[in-house]
Amino acid sequence: MKTKSQLKEVFNGPSSLLYLSSPLTITESDGAKTFSALTPELDVPCKVDTLNFEQSEATVEHYKVIGLTGDWVSDSEAGEISLSFRVPSVHEDILKMAFGADAVNNISGSVDSVAYSGLALILKDKKVEGTWIIMNKAKNRLMILNNTALFASLKLDSDAKGVAAIDFNGTIESDGANPDVIFLKKNG
Repeated sequence: MKTKSQLKEVFNGPSSLLYLSSPLTITESDGAKTFSALTPELDVPCKVDTLNFEQSEATVEHYKVIGLTGDWVSDSEAGEISLSFRVPSVHEDILKMAFGADAVNNISGSVDSVAYSGLALILKDKKVEGTWIIMNKAKNRLMILNNTALFASLKLDSDAKGVAAIDFNGTIESDGANPDVIFLKKNG
């Protein structure tokens, strides 16, 4: 029997949320699975305590027959996956990722005789697909969420004295072939 100490394998303390716009493709050779080198595109700023990933409880279907107290047969369906976090940034790259490159444009003008320039945003419904990599504080463990599908919404975060932020909410759309969640630890 393995003891609790032998079974201790913990991922905790996220410190970075990295984004890669494509899903991982896993290859298999001689029974070993590998993926090509990952090069994240963005180290996304994530508000503390907003990163949430969970799988709800499985839905169990009970089939009963008269005269028996237990189930005749049962079946289940895996629980729904939920991924959400808040990004307190309106940087051009974040806006393009969230709403699409065609939704973000440069703009300039004056208000009360003062010149301004910046970005104009068209709020569009865009599916943000890809891979999210959560790195722990010690930078020796990774939790990779593959095949994600998220949707963005713009907020004025009243909890943070009016910081403009983007909420991302979504799920994992499993392709049934590649892993959806990967836990890695640094070698050596």
